[in-house]
Amino acid sequence: MQEKTFTVRTSQREQILIVTAQVQRALGELTSGDGICTIVTPHTTCAISVNENADPDVPADLTKALRGMIPNVHFEHGEGNSDAHLLSMIIGTSLAWPYRSGKLVFGTWQGIYFIELDGPRERKVTVYVS
Repeated sequence: MQEKTFTVRTSQREQILIVTAQVQRALGELTSGDGICTIVTPHTTCAISVNENADPDVPADLTKALRGMIPNVHFEHGEGNSDAHLLSMIIGTSLAWPYRSGKLVFGTWQGIYFIELDGPRERKVTVYVS
């Protein structure tokens, strides 16, 4: 297995960044073949997903919707970020995605989202191929 890690810096507590270019760059450094890569963020208060990469309103809209999903629950966890842990668990911290000739295979409007849920922070994302 081969891997390539890059860093993502967020500037807000909840923020969606499109990281398609960074993932593609990492993948291109690892392979020029065909297969399925795994994209992982090794953190418990952020997530990875795929969604629209064309309209800049979509990440902001989805960030607002994610915030609205969490009711006013009294969490026992003392750090005050249990809502971020819950959303990370629901969305997920990894993706398996196909590639051909070393390039990610997407639909017309798809891109990879890095979803910060407890920032601002510096985070890691790793692309794996085998």
